[in-house]
Amino acid sequence: MQKFFLVLSFFLIHASLFSQSVDLEGKIKAQEEALKEKSKGEEKDTLNTDYYKIFYLDGRIDNVDTTLNIFKDYKFNFLREDSFDLISFANSAHTFNKLAYDFKDFSKPGIGARGKHFHYFEKEDIGYYNVPTPFTEIFAKSTYEQGQILDMLVSINLNPQYNFTIAHKGYKSLGKYVNNRSRGNQFRFISNFKSKNQLSSWRFHFVSQNIFNQENGGLDPDSIYFFEQATNYFVLDEFGNQIENEDGSFEMIEYDGYLDRSRLSPMLFGEGFLYSKRFFSDFERVILNGNKERSNTLTLNYQFTHEYKKIEFSDPMNNKMFGEVLDFINDDQTVSDQNRFVEQENRLILSSNSNKLGKIHLSYSLTNWVNSFKIYENQDIGNSIFELNEDQSNISFDWKKIFKKYTFELNFNKSSKDSFKSDFISLNIKGSPIKNLSFEISSSIIEKSPNFNFKLYRSGFENYNWLNDDLQNEKISNINFKLSYKELFVLTADYNEIDNYTFFRESTNALLGETDLLRLAVVNQADNKINYYSLKLFSKVDFGKFSFVNTAKYQKKEQEVSLGNLSTLNVPEWVTRNTIMYSADVFNKSLFIQTGITFNYFTKYYADYYNPLISEFVTQNYKQIGEFPRFDFFFNAKIQQTRVFIKVEHLNSSFTGYDYYSDPFSPYRDMSVRLGLVWNFFS
Repeated sequence: MQKFFLVLSFFLIHASLFSQSVDLEGKIKAQEEALKEKSKGEEKDTLNTDYYKIFYLDGRIDNVDTTLNIFKDYKFNFLREDSFDLISFANSAHTFNKLAYDFKDFSKPGIGARGKHFHYFEKEDIGYYNVPTPFTEIFAKSTYEQGQILDMLVSINLNPQYNFTIAHKGYKSLGKYVNNRSRGNQFRFISNFKSKNQLSSWRFHFVSQNIFNQENGGLDPDSIYFFEQATNYFVLDEFGNQIENEDGSFEMIEYDGYLDRSRLSPMLFGEGFLYSKRFFSDFERVILNGNKERSNTLTLNYQFTHEYKKIEFSDPMNNKMFGEVLDFINDDQTVSDQNRFVEQENRLILSSNSNKLGKIHLSYSLTNWVNSFKIYENQDIGNSIFELNEDQSNISFDWKKIFKKYTFELNFNKSSKDSFKSDFISLNIKGSPIKNLSFEISSSIIEKSPNFNFKLYRSGFENYNWLNDDLQNEKISNINFKLSYKELFVLTADYNEIDNYTFFRESTNALLGETDLLRLAVVNQADNKINYYSLKLFSKVDFGKFSFVNTAKYQKKEQEVSLGNLSTLNVPEWVTRNTIMYSADVFNKSLFIQTGITFNYFTKYYADYYNPLISEFVTQNYKQIGEFPRFDFFFNAKIQQTRVFIKVEHLNSSFTGYDYYSDPFSPYRDMSVRLGLVWNFFS
């Protein structure tokens, strides 16, 4: 009997296992079929990044882009823009010096202080989102010494008609040099609404920005010597003379102590601050609606802008590098300059969109500015002017027509008054007459007034007080050409003629050594025409998994300089950037990587220096910078919607010479390792 049960059990177990296996196979097949059906449904309903739209005031429409390419590497910096034409200062979130100029600027006169506006969010920089699901973007990057950069954006459509976006950029960086700390907060609230019948829409944003920098004015003359000579120095005898060896060379000593940049002394212990708030509203109403395609319409817009800026500079030590302080400032007081600027604009825009005529915008705007300066306690103002209250009205006409292969665009603006005007007329033609080959030709004539700080400035330093009523308007004529073939190459050519170029120039005498110790900037206008032209070539060539990306720019400035005047609008003759990159999918295509080396170089030129008192760059013909190579190694990776960036900046700094500068008195960055990521969520 026991044997019978054992045999029966043996057969029953096999039968049970067989039935379970059949059951399991059936379940697996059912699951696979269900997954296939689900995937088919998802293919029909899947949302890609093309559905996540960003709209701008000038009519541009972008999509959220989560790809990884070399252009994302070029933009992975504090500005989040390609900085080919700029060179950054040693610390993050400070300022940038220009390696080239762009004179296609149609903006109205502003407060000035352009050195603090490189990463300032203008109203044209604000994007209005429309997203089918909540969208989040996180940008994070390490800084120098203590701190980090974090820029986070969250955008939500509560319904198909209404979206709001909240974004905040916060940063802090101690820096390698003495008195060079940066910190700031830039908050943006953005909202847009469109009615169900598509006849009414409203866009609004509020931006609050706090930008703070400790200002050291660059290195003092002794520290510049120690910076450049590191790590070898001449040995001096008891009389201070160099000791000569038998072979005619001078005796040297090795000392790397000044590679600790905190041992180098600054020219200044000051602080600069920019605080701003802006409210912007744009209400649009469709007056006439021609057809269902919305192609023949007439709309009316009312835009309102209110922007407040406050710029401060304080120097607790009343440093003599800016000259003498005014008489009423005694030993118990410190220089603490303040400049307040309020701009308020009301604009009406009548727009039509016609199949035959194209898009036409006719607008009228009324702008009021109040620019005021601090009056110190016990200051005898006399007949001095401390405030400008100006207004200006403008009439604008914009036309854009899209044909089959070509697009024509005309822009015109006329101001009613000669002071603080911004007149311009521009024509742009672009098209693609041949497959994969496109071109763009544009030309403009601009007449605009200099910024407010050229006309009026008040400070606790005696040399920085002026009122210029006789400044002429700048006149600019330019023509631009762009030719591109696929992604293989892009050729850009620009030619500019500038009259009455307005700039700050250094007034000290370099031959007497004054420029080493003093920074005395004055307002100046070039009394002759400046011709400025440039030629830029971009190319990208792929060989298998390797890519060669090259950008080169040749530029030239022609100006007749009279005796006693400075050559201005100085630029390097050549600027180049060359990248060798390897790209590949690894781990069964779950990870995409890009790695390579980028080489940056520009020829020597008389670079402007940064003046922290006025937050402007000042022309000098005393010291040249440039001709130092910069190699950056990068390793970037993409996992789903996350992009990780690792970069070794200026990796050759220790063996190609300590002659690298961002301006004549401020060194560029030493070798550093930077880490960061851009992380997108679609939920």
